Amino acid sequence: MGTTCRWPIAMACLALAAACGGGPAGTPATRPAANPATPASTAPPGGPSAGGTSPVGASPAATGEIAASPDWKTVPGARLEGSAALLDVAAAGPGNAWAVGYKESAEDREGTPALQHWDGARWTQTAVSSSDAWHLVGVSAGGPDDVWIVGNGESPYAAHWNGARWTGSHPYGVAEDYFLSDVATSGGHAWLVGRNASQGVITEWRPQGFRQALSADGYLLAVTAKRGHVWAVGSDAAASSGTSGTPGTPMVWHGTAVSGTEIQSWQREPTPQITGGVLRRVWMVSPSDVWAVGSVSPSADRPETPLVLHYNGASWQKVEAPIPRGRLDGVTAFGPADVWISGIDADHSGQALFLHYDGQKWTPSYGPLLREHDDGQQYEESDDIARTGIARIPGTSSLWAVGSVGGGDAEDDFVLRHG
Repeated sequence: MGTTCRWPIAMACLALAAACGGGPAGTPATRPAANPATPASTAPPGGPSAGGTSPVGASPAATGEIAASPDWKTVPGARLEGSAALLDVAAAGPGNAWAVGYKESAEDREGTPALQHWDGARWTQTAVSSSDAWHLVGVSAGGPDDVWIVGNGESPYAAHWNGARWTGSHPYGVAEDYFLSDVATSGGHAWLVGRNASQGVITEWRPQGFRQALSADGYLLAVTAKRGHVWAVGSDAAASSGTSGTPGTPMVWHGTAVSGTEIQSWQREPTPQITGGVLRRVWMVSPSDVWAVGSVSPSADRPETPLVLHYNGASWQKVEAPIPRGRLDGVTAFGPADVWISGIDADHSGQALFLHYDGQKWTPSYGPLLREHDDGQQYEESDDIARTGIARIPGTSSLWAVGSVGGGDAEDDFVLRHG
């Protein structure tokens, strides 16, 4: 039986595929996607895309090919059927990493979830059992026996790996007006962030089950957690305002433990009031050293520009990125003087962008050109990087990066390794 569209028209324009219609439970529905390069389950309403095609202002073709860093090498991933993308990656150690996204997607269908595992020698596909998710959008690894994934379908989906098997669940039951964006695990707890039709939400999992920890005006796209601290980021733009609504500003929520490790207090942190700013990823080095990245799109006719914010223990400050146009999608760190960011440079849009901070300055580097421009290609953006994600590999100085190139029927996933 089909479902009834419950979203406002402005929301439906961004999340048509996820909000309306549907197939039998447990079966991926066949329906038009709002934007094949921006899965409906990851596109924040009323704000810039969480995924998306080339940044605003980029040339249609993969522009300005630049020398690739020899430290970033392509690694064969598991073969994903059809149009595919990897949206996030996390590592528990040198021989244990997980990447999530989707496969079998096209302009006229959402696709099915993609889950890959690295065993130290190769990437292989892992089945997502008992799931009606279309896309997996976030993954977090607290250790080899503590991995969480989240995604979206008829209703949001979450699953936990205990080292032997996956256990899946629907944190909000059959509710169709919730979407998950990211997950973080720490100390036997997991924190899920996303939104419903009107607000951003933070949901906590503990052994007793799921509970809603916070609702906030706006929407939330990313979360990071360590003992006694949780940081969640996004934008305070109205969740159902639509693209014609007033652009929001960066939003950061901080959860702290009053005593012990239980998060008991939540506070919205003051941030620079940057119109059109949205934060897509966050990483905590320590409670007094936190990085958040995203982009600024003040209006449809102005180029998208990168956004980096840093918390020094006292306040959040804007940090200038060494590229003028583009978008930042991922952040991780080995320490305060070893921070890495992934994204897209609009002036070199055919190669993944990486920014490294050594404690004093930022140094950009680029991955290999993944697709040559062809005058007869299906889409003008088919040779552009669509999204990136990055994760450190604990116990090493190496990194994983994942993402996709192109869009629509021509989208393909990639995996890169540094070191």
